[in-house]
Amino acid sequence: MKSKNESFRRPVDAEARSAARMLVRTARYGALALNDVENDTPMVARAGLATDTNGMPVIPVSSLSGHFDSMVRNGRAALLIGQPGKGDPLSHGRLALSGVVRRAEGADHERLRRRYLARHPQAKIYIDFKDFSLWRFEISSASFIAGFGSAYVLERADLETKCVDWEEWHSMEAGAVEHMNEDHRDATCLYATKLCGGTDGDWQITGLDPDGIDMALGDDHRRYAYDEPLKRAEELRPTLVKLVSRARKQSEIS
Repeated sequence: MKSKNESFRRPVDAEARSAARMLVRTARYGALALNDVENDTPMVARAGLATDTNGMPVIPVSSLSGHFDSMVRNGRAALLIGQPGKGDPLSHGRLALSGVVRRAEGADHERLRRRYLARHPQAKIYIDFKDFSLWRFEISSASFIAGFGSAYVLERADLETKCVDWEEWHSMEAGAVEHMNEDHRDATCLYATKLCGGTDGDWQITGLDPDGIDMALGDDHRRYAYDEPLKRAEELRPTLVKLVSRARKQSEIS
């Protein structure tokens, strides 16, 4: 016999996974909840967000902040994301993530720094201060509310991006982003306007991962999710070429 809470949960399907992943990938901030290690009480703070290539949220934190010690000594955390719109805020989708936060070091730090600054260029004025560090939120589970009557319980596997050659992907991503932004801005604009509904302008790619393309025009951020996830880094270039053709055909239709 199902409990009262279970009776309201829907089976997790591809549509729910896709919507939840889009929330994680496009969120620019969230509410980070921790347990204060000094007095064992709950605490919450606003956190700027980007994502690593595997879809885990990335958070910059100052050692001068009140929650830094809790992150270092405990690490257990929750993160609420979702942007309310018009009308009842509870009618809009949100995602409550549970997991642990881990400090990034070495090559991981450099990658997360680059990806975070691509999403939040204003952070360049403080991101390299000695008191700042970057943390990755390692998701263990999540509660996804798509709207009234649409509740799902997700696992890490429902939100995590997979790749069989992460080392190769990480070695080429920065160069691929730079190449697209310097030499193929017309293609990026087509992705953003024809495939994602953005307005015309100088769109920039902010990140490439096996699940999709992140783009920005000022504070307008868009994401295109591929029809099927890429398995290897070598699949990226032909995929981007195909998407240009798709976008041009869409332009002709409209």
